[in-house]
Amino acid sequence: YKYFIMARAIKVLAETETEGGRPEGSVMNIDHAVDKDFESKSLTELLEAPLSALEGLTEKADDLLGELHCKTIGDLADLKYCKWAEAIVELAKVEELKTKHERKVESALKKLS
Repeated sequence: YKYFIMARAIKVLAETETEGGRPEGSVMNIDHAVDKDFESKSLTELLEAPLSALEGLTEKADDLLGELHCKTIGDLADLKYCKWAEAIVELAKVEELKTKHERKVESALKKLS
């Protein structure tokens, strides 16, 4: 999941790049997110890089996710299964764990005490 978040961030920020790379005056780098061979690449170039360009992923990840037609960092940013996972994580934060009946009983018990 963390690699999806990184890939999605790279894709979103790649949209801000100007011709030839990042906007003038940019000081941020993501050297700890990508392998050394990819540190000098623009965000747009990283979108076409293999998944193993992300620090911590190996060619095994390239092969495994390739079976899902996910071959690049850009593909990972758009992978529907990751988007579903993200949606579940976010909505779980506001999930009501008690049923309507349990909430009604709890409310009635509070009124009695």
